[in-house]
Amino acid sequence: MNKHLMAAVAAVGMVAGASAAQASTVTIVFQNPGADTPVAGNFTTGGQCNAINISGADLCTVDDSTGFDYAKSGVNLNVVALNAGGFTSLVQDLAPTNSGLAVLTTGEGSSDDQVQLSSAEELEFDFNVPVFLEAIDFNAGADRDCSNPGSEGPCGTFDLFIDGSLEGSFAAMDDMPFASLSGTVFRIVATGPLDGGFTVGSITVSQVPVPGAGLLLLSGLGGLGLTRRRKA
Repeated sequence: MNKHLMAAVAAVGMVAGASAAQASTVTIVFQNPGADTPVAGNFTTGGQCNAINISGADLCTVDDSTGFDYAKSGVNLNVVALNAGGFTSLVQDLAPTNSGLAVLTTGEGSSDDQVQLSSAEELEFDFNVPVFLEAIDFNAGADRDCSNPGSEGPCGTFDLFIDGSLEGSFAAMDDMPFASLSGTVFRIVATGPLDGGFTVGSITVSQVPVPGAGLLLLSGLGGLGLTRRRKA
């Protein structure tokens, strides 16, 4: 192997190593303890959220076209609530511990933490860079996890869309793992039951390494080697 090709291979190895280092796992937490709170968004704290009473620590979007913005470890995330059947607000249920992001639809109820799903409630997670989806921690509302749902019903089922395409239908569960599905926009559409809870306690992703840099470097150095040989 000539010295130019050896240098190219070494450089590609360095770039590949740097890309691997960038693909670290990031968990954005929406529930207490240790919740990550929005860095931007038009929201209120406590009082009422879409005419539904919420706890004093809970956050509610005023204009859900903008939702909540989060930033952590180089990953930026925007979350919005959607429902084709009625006006929604996005709430980050922080009190006392185990709920997270929920969709509150007009007419859903009037008691604290009332997050039973209505037809076609959705949470849309929009990342600024392509990511692998590693896990989602679902909760059942009423500050309980899926294994202990309580009065607001079980976690239920949902459809997962990635970048607009249906990936599949799933039953929600605690710390639910995924097979490193990749994309930028992940949309969770609740499908039932109507008396079920629908909250997300956290989402774990890893960045997709940026491809091509090593190949471009190798191509450039390879071209340099050919030029040198022609001159010789």
